Amino acid sequence: MTKRTAVVIDDEVDITNYLTSILETNDFEVRAANEARSGEVLIRESPPDIVLIDLMMPGRSGVQLFGKLRGDETTKGIPIVMVTGIGSQTGMDWGTTVDQLKARRPEGFVEKPIDPERLMKVVEAVLAGETADGVVHG
Repeated sequence: MTKRTAVVIDDEVDITNYLTSILETNDFEVRAANEARSGEVLIRESPPDIVLIDLMMPGRSGVQLFGKLRGDETTKGIPIVMVTGIGSQTGMDWGTTVDQLKARRPEGFVEKPIDPERLMKVVEAVLAGETADGVVHG
C-alpha cells in the first residue's frame, strides 16, 4: 500500500516537527518547510495528498500561499487544512480572513494548540472529501 503524502508548512520548527510526528505515526510520508516559499516548492515538485499550512507566518503568509495555490490550475485541487492560532491570538475569525481571498475555502481548519486526535479527524475527513472544522466550539 502506498503511503499518503503531506506537506506541512509552519514558521515554528517545533510545530512542523510536532505535525510531522503526528502524521508519520498515522502512516503519512511528510515533507516540511518553515516558510511559505520553500513550502510552495515542495508542493510543486511532487503534489501531496494534503497540505497543512499555518495561517500567520512572517514574509509570505499562509493566507497568501493559500490564495496562490487555489489560483493555480496545477495546485487548486490539493486539499488544504489551515492550522491556526489566529482566533486565540487575535480574536479574529479565520474563516472571514480566508473568505476575503474570494477563493474556495480550505477543506479544513485546526486551531492551535493542536490535539493529535482532533488533527487526524480533520485530516481523515478532508481526505474523504468532506470539509472539516477542527475547532472546539463552546
